[in-house]
Amino acid sequence: MPTILIGSRSFGQFVSIGRDLLLHAGFHLRWVRPEERPLDVNKLKALVREEAPVAIITGTEPLTREVLAVARGLRLVVKHGVGIDNIDLEAATSLGILVANAPNTNTEAVAELTIGMMLSLLRGLCRSANSARAGGWEPIVGHELGRMIVGVVGTGRIGSQVIRYLHSFGSTIIAYDVVKNEELVSRYGVRYVSLEELLASADIVTLHVPLTEKTRRMIGARELALMKKTAFLINTARGELVDEEALYNYLSEGRIAGAGLDVFSTEPPKGNPLLKLPNVLATTHIGGYTYEAMERMDRTVAETIIAVLLVGQQPANILNPAAFDVQR
Repeated sequence: MPTILIGSRSFGQFVSIGRDLLLHAGFHLRWVRPEERPLDVNKLKALVREEAPVAIITGTEPLTREVLAVARGLRLVVKHGVGIDNIDLEAATSLGILVANAPNTNTEAVAELTIGMMLSLLRGLCRSANSARAGGWEPIVGHELGRMIVGVVGTGRIGSQVIRYLHSFGSTIIAYDVVKNEELVSRYGVRYVSLEELLASADIVTLHVPLTEKTRRMIGARELALMKKTAFLINTARGELVDEEALYNYLSEGRIAGAGLDVFSTEPPKGNPLLKLPNVLATTHIGGYTYEAMERMDRTVAETIIAVLLVGQQPANILNPAAFDVQR
C-alpha cells in the first residue's frame, strides 16, 4: 500500500473529503505526529527515509534539495495551500519530483479575512469589545471603508478578489504589481501606481504577493517611512514580506496607525513583541481557514494525487511539468 506523508497540520482535520478519497483509492496516510514537530531538515530526512512516501502533502515544512534527494520513491509533492516558498522547486524538477498546489481554493477566505481586518481596524472593534467586556462603555469614532484609499500590493487571485470586495464598498483603489490587470482597471476603476506612490497615498496598504527573494522584506523602514501616520498595514500573505523589527518600531512610536497581521516570519510567533502592541490586530494564520475553503483545498489535493499517481494525468495545477521528462 503506497504511503502519503502528510506534513500539513490542516489536511483532513476539519473536513473528511480529501482523506476519504485517498483512503478509498488505496493509499496509506501517515500524518506527522505532534511529538515529531517542529519539522527541520534532519527530521524530514529521517521521515522520508523511514516512510518512503510516493507523495507528500506539505504545509510549511522545509522541503529542501537535501530532503528531496533522499526521498527515493517520491513522485509528487502537493502544497495544501497556494504558496510554495517552502519547496525547492528547481531541486524537485531536477530530481523528477512533480510539485503542485491548490490554486483558487482559499481565495475568497483570505480576501474576506483581509476585508474583516480593515473594518476591525477602522472601527476599533477589538478596542470596543475589550471596553465592553471590562465593564466600560467607551465611544470609539472610526472611519468608513468606502471613504478610504486602499493600496493593494499584488493583484493576483487574492489581491483581485480583495479589489472586487472593496469596489462594493466604494473605496478608491490603487494597486502595485509587476503585471497590470487591465480588467481591474476597466471594471473596477483601479489605478496602477508605483509602490512608492501607493505607500504615500493609501489609508490602508494590504499585501498580496508571493514570498520570493525579491519580495522578502519588501516592506521595511524605508517603505514604512513613506506611509501616512494615519495609515494601516494589512498582511494576510507571508510574514517575511515585512521587516518585523521596523514595523514594531513604527507602530510602537505611533508613526503608522496600526496593523492587521495574520502571518509572521516565525509561526507560532512566541515572544514576538508585535503581539503586545495595542494597535496590532493579530490572528493565527487563519486566512484560509473556512470549512468551505478547506473542503475545496482537501479535494483538490486528493484529486491531484489520484490523477497523477493512479490515472497518469497531468493536472493543470502541476507547477513543474518538466519533471515528467526527468528520469530518476
